[in-house]
Amino acid sequence: MGYSTDFKEKVIELMAREKMSVRKAALYFGVCTRTIQQWKKSTVAKPISGRPPKISREQIVLDVEKHPDDYIHERAERFGVSTHAVFNALHAAGISRKKRR
Repeated sequence: MGYSTDFKEKVIELMAREKMSVRKAALYFGVCTRTIQQWKKSTVAKPISGRPPKISREQIVLDVEKHPDDYIHERAERFGVSTHAVFNALHAAGISRKKRR
């Protein structure tokens, strides 16, 4: 879990006001010196990079409602993607395979 932006700004502000070194601030607040050095660069959280999914959650849910008995390879043909992409979309939507007894 990360630190809140308020806490980061408080640490940086106190360091500037008290002319405190990074090492002393790290001991005082109980955080790593490298962490404070990163905060001095920017206290704004950066978005996690990554590629967007090929199939949206809404698309896969609608497809499952229309064709509840289809196999993954049939869905992959319909969407024009790999079976792994369909599996990932189903998993992200919380849809699991039928378990027969």
